[in-house]
Amino acid sequence: MSEQPSKPSRMGESLSKSSHPYTQILQLNQELVANLQGLVDEHEARKKELDELKFSHDQAQAEIARLQEELRHANQRDSERHEQLRQLEQERVDQLGAMSAHLDAMRAAVERYLQQGRKAA
Repeated sequence: MSEQPSKPSRMGESLSKSSHPYTQILQLNQELVANLQGLVDEHEARKKELDELKFSHDQAQAEIARLQEELRHANQRDSERHEQLRQLEQERVDQLGAMSAHLDAMRAAVERYLQQGRKAA
């Protein structure tokens, strides 16, 4: 008979002991849900940051391509100007050569004229 009163006592103890772990489990589950929500929020923020970085990268790539095209055009203009300068320099050299030859011819004509004048005198 002494066993009967101890049984209900143990049942009461086991009920209080078993309800305590359930509240702990509920609390742990709530913490887990809160932690998971924090991770999800962090993931979404990083995903948004990644999208912004991709967009910035694409803009930078487009700017680089534009600058490379601009550089190509500038190099082409520079090459054309170098060719123009080379042609102008060649024209000047040719003109100077022609003027030098003309001056030489004039000098020779003047010398002949002077020599003819000396012979006549």
